[in-house]
Amino acid sequence: MWLGSILAMGFTTATGFVVYLASYKLIAKYKRGDLKEPTNNLFRVVGMLVSLMLALAFSEVIVQHRTIRSAVLHETAAISDISDVLKLFGNEVTREHRTILIDYAQAVIDDDWPALSKDRLSPRVGALKTQLAEGVLKLKPATSNQEKLLSHIMADIDALSDYRVVRLGSALVKPPVFVYVIIFGFLVTMACFGDYQPQPPLVVLAFLYTIFVGLVLYLVLAMSDPFQGNFGVGPVPFEHLVETLQSEIR
Repeated sequence: MWLGSILAMGFTTATGFVVYLASYKLIAKYKRGDLKEPTNNLFRVVGMLVSLMLALAFSEVIVQHRTIRSAVLHETAAISDISDVLKLFGNEVTREHRTILIDYAQAVIDDDWPALSKDRLSPRVGALKTQLAEGVLKLKPATSNQEKLLSHIMADIDALSDYRVVRLGSALVKPPVFVYVIIFGFLVTMACFGDYQPQPPLVVLAFLYTIFVGLVLYLVLAMSDPFQGNFGVGPVPFEHLVETLQSEIR
């Protein structure tokens, strides 16, 4: 994480100052006094647009992360609910089904998560879900309450597929398109800096600006895929759930 952020900030700083110095030499060569005000106005407008686009890109990846975390929590809640309802249906008659359910949750950790980092889902997890559904359908409800419980279990099993699709959809999401617009706007902003002679206070401000833009761009790109890197969403809720379900079935 630290290496990636340092490289990103170093790249934006180097690129920004190359554009700044090249622009300064060009503007100094053809500089006219009547262009001072239009250049300053352009500087302000472009700077505001770049700031707005950075804020939009960052807020988008934050919302995406919150969405996938919410889906993971709902998925673990559905698995826990299936286990509880299976116990209500019959503790002994559904022991095998709850074992398959634990295998399913463990397979999500061991197989689905590594597969999501490669933008796909594990077939083993899908096979376990099918095995669980087929086993539940073979249960024979003896009372009306058991019929209702069976219907509730099947609804939760169907929901598991929806949550897996949400995870896959989040893995397939690409970085926001306007990241490229941000990069272009950043270069234009650094070119507008060329209207000012390089002096220590201005150089420091330009340096801090390039560092900030590089850091935000790195965060946006690093968080665009929620199942890769240090900012990825981990299967921690599933790990806690598996421990709980294993202790209960023992």
